[in-house]
Amino acid sequence: MTQVQEGVDVRTVEAEPLTLEGFAPYGDVIGPDGRERLPINLYGGTIDAYSIPVVADEPFEFLVNRLRYRGFRIHNLERHSGLSQAFLPMDGAPFVQVVAAADATLENDVPAPDEVKAFIVPGNRGVQINTNVWHEPPFPLQAEQLMIVTSHQSLTKGLQAKVDASQEIGQLDVDKRNITDRTGYELRVNLT
Repeated sequence: MTQVQEGVDVRTVEAEPLTLEGFAPYGDVIGPDGRERLPINLYGGTIDAYSIPVVADEPFEFLVNRLRYRGFRIHNLERHSGLSQAFLPMDGAPFVQVVAAADATLENDVPAPDEVKAFIVPGNRGVQINTNVWHEPPFPLQAEQLMIVTSHQSLTKGLQAKVDASQEIGQLDVDKRNITDRTGYELRVNLT
């Protein structure tokens, strides 16, 4: 359970079900819905293929992340200019994805609370976040979850670097900003 610091204002973001239309301003839903089947005939049509382009300014890699339940406090919002980052559950478990548009209105150098959205992603789908879209790493809805995450070397190195809430480390393709340090309030996801 996450403790609320005494005297800190808490604001919430309502989590909503993932839809193609709702997530479109932030990226793609990874799944066959709303996509045309590619004209690839494998094994007599027993395999359907759909294309979801990945944007990366250098060779990308897959990270296998083990996520543990951490409550629903949004500590940091981050963004990456050189990669459309994808989050794919390996174990079929749903998760919550927090995002804010690349051009979100900033207050104290973080997206304004009313610009932050949370989506409940079913375990049989993933999401790919467009470049420069603000996001928090996924929130698992169970004690532990395995996830495939797309990255590239400068992003992976940036995630390994110690991030000071007062600086951005864009040269490593990570612009990470701590909500509470910059605003004085906590931002949380509310599951209804």
